[in-house]
Amino acid sequence: MLTYALITGLLLLGGVSVDVKPLTGPTIRAEWVGVEGNAVVVVQDGQTQRLETSGLWEIVPVTPAEAPATLVTIWVELIDGSQLVATRYRVSDGLAQIKLTSGEELEVRTRSIRTVRFRDHSASPVLAKQWQEITQEKHSGDVIVIRRQESLDHLDGALSNVSDETVQFEFDGDKIDVNRQKLDGLVYYRPIAADLPDRICQLIDVSGTRWSVRALSLADGKIELTSPAGVKLAVPVERLGKLDFSSGNTVWLSELEPEFVQRRPYVASKLPQPSLERLFQPRRDLSMTGKPLMLDGVTYEKGIAMISRTEMGFRLTDSFRHFHAMVGIDDAVREGGNVELIISGDDRVLLNRTVTGRDKAFPVHLDITGVNRLKILVDFGDEMDIADHLNLCDARLTK
Repeated sequence: MLTYALITGLLLLGGVSVDVKPLTGPTIRAEWVGVEGNAVVVVQDGQTQRLETSGLWEIVPVTPAEAPATLVTIWVELIDGSQLVATRYRVSDGLAQIKLTSGEELEVRTRSIRTVRFRDHSASPVLAKQWQEITQEKHSGDVIVIRRQESLDHLDGALSNVSDETVQFEFDGDKIDVNRQKLDGLVYYRPIAADLPDRICQLIDVSGTRWSVRALSLADGKIELTSPAGVKLAVPVERLGKLDFSSGNTVWLSELEPEFVQRRPYVASKLPQPSLERLFQPRRDLSMTGKPLMLDGVTYEKGIAMISRTEMGFRLTDSFRHFHAMVGIDDAVREGGNVELIISGDDRVLLNRTVTGRDKAFPVHLDITGVNRLKILVDFGDEMDIADHLNLCDARLTK
């Protein structure tokens, strides 16, 4: 436990009021005061807590700053997935000078840069798609992407220095200075994917820059980070938009398409089958009554609502290790509801539990390492199907 004097000192050195959202359970409002190993340190009601990053969803400032009014003119993607929004990009002898919209000036080796885009594609889905196709192609060298009215073309060669006006490019043995105004962007040659350290989170600043982060600290009012590509930066805490510990490692269950959904009513109905399916099908991010998901007075934005007897199956196409959810009967129908919840992985039962409206919501953490098919069955309990509105709130798969 930190002493009061040390807590006070940490707060003065750069604590920031934040909402900490864990993988399961309610959001914690606290003062973020530091980082210790694989945990962030927060102070809540005078008590210090170490929260393991593996159990966090995100950290968001209680009062985030407004985004700067600076116009983004350049988009830079690093090999570690960091996405920088900038106003200037120059290169000299393999060293890029990048000025971010937030005002910071960085020096980054071009070997750590994947792409640079000089044009905004937000208003043109056609150009955005063409850019994506070009950047995903296998190339024989560096690439300049040329804008030809409303289409993109490209040439493979070798990039060198870049100024505000020209890009030095070698093509078929000739060295030419290409007018930057004619280019949509640059793609740097990466024949082999870099073996980079894992990231622990993504830092999103209020300007829109997204940093992949492998090391993180908090001191003197600044968040000091190191990206997997080795880029180091200090971000003032007032510019923090979000620390996302889930990005790339977590998938909401409500965003996956089920492989199948099967329902069997307790009592047969004369209503047309399509009408019954629309009425009783599982709901994504809403309760069975069409209202926000709610358990024990806490509202959840994400999750799945199911009624007995319903079974859903998901084919997992990625290597997930854990399933997390906050489970209970929706507040709208308490004290009713009585179901059997059975969750299986490749036909092996991982959880079998009775859930009633008299129970408090409870967290579920299941090991699904190696599981290819996940099945969730909400079966009839002891009270027919009356008020059997089960919520799987914040249901997610993590790597």
